[in-house]
Amino acid sequence: METKNMEEIYQEVADILVNMIPEEWNRIFLYAEIREGYRKVFFYYYTNNNPVYSLDIPDLFQIDEDSFESLEDDLYNSFSALWNEFKSQDVQEPWTSLTFILDNSGKMNIDYGYEDISEISPVEKQDKWEEEYLK
Repeated sequence: METKNMEEIYQEVADILVNMIPEEWNRIFLYAEIREGYRKVFFYYYTNNNPVYSLDIPDLFQIDEDSFESLEDDLYNSFSALWNEFKSQDVQEPWTSLTFILDNSGKMNIDYGYEDISEISPVEKQDKWEEEYLK
């Protein structure tokens, strides 16, 4: 069950992503994993057929790193708020990971994961996610 607050957070995430990417893009694929004491968020965006990794943006473009890191913090905080919103609902189990897909027309798709992935290494999780979503 989605709440109005969840919808606002999805829009907030989209706005943050648009502000983080300094060039025209077609599609964004974002991975988020939140649990007590752990947060991980990264994304790739596509310009034509070329993926750009979110952590490479400051190196590829002459942008202020402090501003970029502030937006990155906002992104982490938005996903933490979303996770907490799920957690506060009695009808929905909180997700352990999600994939947020946004295209340049504003269309969003979100795939939620509920399995315990806490024992899998971050590198293994990222490799598996990239294989599934960035084929």
